[in-house]
Amino acid sequence: MTDALRSPTALLTIRLCFYSVAFVHLLIVALVLLNVDMSIDSDPAVRLYTVIRWRLLTIWFNMTLLVYFPICFYCDWMEKNGRWNDVRIRYLRQVRDLSLTSILLPTTLYCDTLFWRVWNKDPGIIAPVGIFTYLPYWTHHSLHSVSAVVVLLDLLMVPRRRPPSLWPGALVLTTFITLYSTIVVLSYYNGIVVYAVLNMFDRLQIFLLMLMSYLELYFYYTIQWCVVDGVWKKRTEGNKIKSS
Repeated sequence: MTDALRSPTALLTIRLCFYSVAFVHLLIVALVLLNVDMSIDSDPAVRLYTVIRWRLLTIWFNMTLLVYFPICFYCDWMEKNGRWNDVRIRYLRQVRDLSLTSILLPTTLYCDTLFWRVWNKDPGIIAPVGIFTYLPYWTHHSLHSVSAVVVLLDLLMVPRRRPPSLWPGALVLTTFITLYSTIVVLSYYNGIVVYAVLNMFDRLQIFLLMLMSYLELYFYYTIQWCVVDGVWKKRTEGNKIKSS
C-alpha cells in the first residue's frame, strides 16, 4: 500500500507544459550531439571519444530523462483526466518517483556540480580538450545546468512524502552507481579510459575519489527528503489519499 497526494488541476497543467518543454529541449540537444562526428579528428584520443561518450554518466542520466519525461507527462495527463486510480498509472507513479529520487536527482546534481568545478579548474581533467571544439558551448549548459534545474523543479512541483525508510532508495542508488563504476573500471582495463583523471591518479587517489563520490551522492539523496519535508509534509499529512 502506498500513500499518494493528488495535484491541483492548475499544477498538473503547469507540469504538463514543463515536461513537454524539458523533453523537447533534451531531444534537440541529443540530436545535435548525435550529429557531432569526432571520428575524423587527427587526435586518436578525440576519435575514441565517439565510443567513450556512451559510457559517460552524464549521457546515462540524460538518456534516462528522455524516458522519464514521457512517463511523467502520461501520469499527469491521466490524473488530470480522472484516471488516478488506474493500476497501470499507480505502477508508473512508483517508477517515476523511484527513478527521480533514487537515481536521477542524486546523479544529476553530482555530475553537474562536479562538471563545473572541474571545468573551471582544468577541462583536460574531464576529457581531451580537443573534443570541446566539436561541441557548441550551449550544450554544456544544456547537459550540466538545465538538467539540474529540471530535476530540482520536479522535486518541488510533484507532491511527495518521505518514505518510512530511506534504505531501499539508497540501495537502488548504490546498485546503479556500483554498476556504472564497474563498467568504467572494466573499460579502463580494456584500454578505454572513460575519464582522463583515471590516468592522472594512482590507485589510492582513485579509491578516495570513488569514496567521496559515493558520499556526495548519498548527501544529495538524503537532503532531497529534507526539501520534500519542507515543501510537502504538512499537506501530505493532512490530505493523504490511499492509492491502493
